[in-house]
Amino acid sequence: MKIVRSDQISLSQLTVLNTSMILGLSVLTLPRATSEKIGTPDIWISIIIAGLISILLAVICTKVSQRFPGKTFFEYNKQIVGKAIGIAFSVIFCVYYILMAAFEVRMQAEVIRQFLLDQTPIEMTMITFLFVAGYLLLGQINPIARLMEFLLPITYISILFVMLLSVQDFDVDKLRPVLSEGMRPVLNGLLSTALSYSGFECIMVFSAFVDKPQKMVRSAIIGVGLIIVLYTINAVIVIDVLGVSESSTLTWPTLELIKNVEMAGFFLENFEVIFIAVWLVEIFTTYIISHYIASLGISQLFGVNINYVHIGLLIVIYIIGIYPSDLNGSIKLGEIIGNLSLFTAGVMPILLLFLAALRKRGHTP
Repeated sequence: MKIVRSDQISLSQLTVLNTSMILGLSVLTLPRATSEKIGTPDIWISIIIAGLISILLAVICTKVSQRFPGKTFFEYNKQIVGKAIGIAFSVIFCVYYILMAAFEVRMQAEVIRQFLLDQTPIEMTMITFLFVAGYLLLGQINPIARLMEFLLPITYISILFVMLLSVQDFDVDKLRPVLSEGMRPVLNGLLSTALSYSGFECIMVFSAFVDKPQKMVRSAIIGVGLIIVLYTINAVIVIDVLGVSESSTLTWPTLELIKNVEMAGFFLENFEVIFIAVWLVEIFTTYIISHYIASLGISQLFGVNINYVHIGLLIVIYIIGIYPSDLNGSIKLGEIIGNLSLFTAGVMPILLLFLAALRKRGHTP
């Protein structure tokens, strides 16, 4: 694939794409998932450790991509592991992002039905979402990157602001004593926490479009670092205000927390509506990136015009997204995606970097 100037993105845009890809549904569900596994207020420790591991893996993704400037993961993996295995890797990568896109579009519809439009059919919400996404996808990578660059600061600050409104009920003593049951609970929840950071492997695709690939490591670190900050603040506030036991039983603990926010004399009352509106924008960005990567992979694998793939995947993603019969089925789909990310974000980049160095493939960054 030849990257032309109009397709190039800056390092700041790569950072934004990376952060936007990770920051999606987990900001609503992470406190519940970690509470179930850990069972103590030390959730924030697990989140930080998992975040540091994710930074390391993101750097590995960056290092292997730097060996093949101007090429996407779908192109350079065959130079490392051979054509047959490379195609298999690419197919797995595409399937992972197709499932991710389907999961995001279904879960945003579930949240809208529960908190905003309880009488609107979930199919209509999904179709509307997909139509809007399809329009943006036809513009390709540059307008996508520019939109993310505009939206992320707004959504990030807004989400952080609404969550911080809950500190009026914050009591630091509820987080003590730290490590009261040792490190075992923290380590037990490390896997489920780490899955919330999945998505940074998109670097292996977007690196092909970066105008200064030699400086991507810093971008990868900042991208994941922003998520660590937001996830940690979110978990600390939710666990402190609601408690571990209640957080583990709520489907959307962050939203339940925000519903209880009251500010006397403030011109707004329903803060959860504000939060959901901003969060939907972030879900939209995660979906767009997932859909684009899957389309690009299929296009490069089979030599099909990417716009045709975009349109075809809208149908495929809708079918997959509507397939779960209820919310529990949708959550199970998310678990499948999380387990698959262990390979796409963990095993695969480590293996590729090791083999590339061993077989001296690509240019040493």
